[in-house]
Amino acid sequence: MPVNPRVACNRVGAKSASIQTKPIKGGAPNKSKAHFTFVACIAIVFAMDILTIGAIIRKERTACGLSQKALAEASHVSRVTIVNLERGKVGDIGAIKLAEIAENVGTPMFSSGKKMDFIKVTLGNINTSYKRSMSVSDLVALMMSGRIQPGLEGQVMHLIDETPTSLVAGAIKQLAAKKNINARQVWKNLSHVATEIKSPNKFWNAIG
Repeated sequence: MPVNPRVACNRVGAKSASIQTKPIKGGAPNKSKAHFTFVACIAIVFAMDILTIGAIIRKERTACGLSQKALAEASHVSRVTIVNLERGKVGDIGAIKLAEIAENVGTPMFSSGKKMDFIKVTLGNINTSYKRSMSVSDLVALMMSGRIQPGLEGQVMHLIDETPTSLVAGAIKQLAAKKNINARQVWKNLSHVATEIKSPNKFWNAIG
């Protein structure tokens, strides 16, 4: 039965929580539990069938509505790299880059196991610098319509130009599942917003 790398990593994290590291007498401390968990997780991921990993990436990319070109732009790799990964060919992708790609389709490999509310986290990221807070309904309305509400221009610019793609992807996937809508259309709506505000973020040009 195929193993989800995120689940495997979470299991490693749970098992390693009870491990106590002690300093070496007369020397530097041993590596931390967090580092042990990370290294063990990497070992599990690359011991897995790469076809399984590629299939998961493809499934989650489709679910969040990103094209291969857009995912490549967000992850700072070539589209060919994404194509090959989804076909089960790792090529020269390292573990850190693989984790970044997974995050950018809203599926973090290294997590606590608790399901993240991406919309709430995205709003937390947006609202840190503004007196008026963008609400859940405001964000949903923006994503569904591609229209900027008066008074929320600053928050919208923050969403488009400064919010990590991984958070936006997770929020879109969450919204699409809840509203039973096409996630790709939501990306197009936000891409329209990016054009309207003349965003310098090249990622939005990759949205097809």
